[in-house]
Amino acid sequence: MNNSGATAETTVPDLIKDIRSIAEQLGVDIIGFGRTSDIKDVQKIGPDSFDFPSMISMAVELPMEAVKEARDEPSAKLRESYKMANKKMMGASEAISEKLASAGYRSRVIHPAERPDTENLKGALSLKAVARCCGLGWIGKNGLLVTKDFGPRVRTIAILTDMPFEGQVEYLKSGCGECRACIDNCALKVLKDQTFQDHPVSRDSTIDWVKCGRFESRLIGDGSTPERACGKCIAYCPLSYPN
Repeated sequence: MNNSGATAETTVPDLIKDIRSIAEQLGVDIIGFGRTSDIKDVQKIGPDSFDFPSMISMAVELPMEAVKEARDEPSAKLRESYKMANKKMMGASEAISEKLASAGYRSRVIHPAERPDTENLKGALSLKAVARCCGLGWIGKNGLLVTKDFGPRVRTIAILTDMPFEGQVEYLKSGCGECRACIDNCALKVLKDQTFQDHPVSRDSTIDWVKCGRFESRLIGDGSTPERACGKCIAYCPLSYPN
């Protein structure tokens, strides 16, 4: 693929504007841009190249009614909303990748369901770390990305690219404060109540993600019963519900 950069007709600022427009038209609620040098210490898993200087993070809102349903018990509606959000994000990612390619840039999509480390249920790259470093939100006490407008009530996806990004990223400070709602209402009591400023040292220092992930796998099941999602750490977060 040609890697000579933007064409004479398409400048990088114009391309970024077009990418934002594509994302909005295809149902993305939040989009941000950043530099991969800001996540250089984040673990990367799998054989694919991560040698891209820039990154794009996108988030799609999960419906409030689906999240509320998970307060009482695992929810089929919430699981379905995950799938619908993933579908929107994949559609937007494919369209954006095509736009980048037409301008001469390479890209690599990091999907939320991608799990190259199946034993430890780890993705190729932390989507939360990418989102945080693209200015979408902070990492909450629940170990999830927490956004200003939707709290943790979002799904995210990432695109790595060699399109240059020279803009400034405004990092959001944690708004969790002294709140313990996610910790106190966790179905498995896997949240570790770690104190940190802007982001945790590691995933495992915040949550026993393997235990959580295996519980979620059981809720998905083998197809003999409707798939469900736990989601209490989303449903009990007061920031999931705007004032």
